[in-house]
Amino acid sequence: MKSMIGISRCLVGDNCTYRGDSNLVEELEELKKEGAILVCPEVLGGLPIPRDPAEIVSESPLKVMTVNGKDVTKEYVEGARKAVDHLLENNVDTVIVKSNSPSCGAGTIYDGTYSHTKIKGDGIFVRLLRKHDIHVYTAEEYLLKRKGEK
Repeated sequence: MKSMIGISRCLVGDNCTYRGDSNLVEELEELKKEGAILVCPEVLGGLPIPRDPAEIVSESPLKVMTVNGKDVTKEYVEGARKAVDHLLENNVDTVIVKSNSPSCGAGTIYDGTYSHTKIKGDGIFVRLLRKHDIHVYTAEEYLLKRKGEK
């Protein structure tokens, strides 16, 4: 069976960000047309569109809180699990994610102070992808990789 690519829905124009808009990267729209598997772990976890911004505020125990103090850890963990299950069912071996988010951040995430300060780390969805040996790229990394292959 052919391996597939997964993409964060917001990167291909779906209005599913916490703000209720997208983070469209036009160069990735071609992958959507080619049948890439689209996921938004936060929506799969039951969070609304739009929603309050959230950040990982604690690693042990893991805790994700909104800027207004609501604990949304359960929704983030459940959404990551559902998204990874869907990707595995569709033979996905590579996923392109939105950088810095508490779900999809790969390499950098916000530090939990809601001050736009970034730190090294992965979002909850990306951590689970890596546990399943799925290759993870931010949109920027993927486009650089693809450019280098041409």
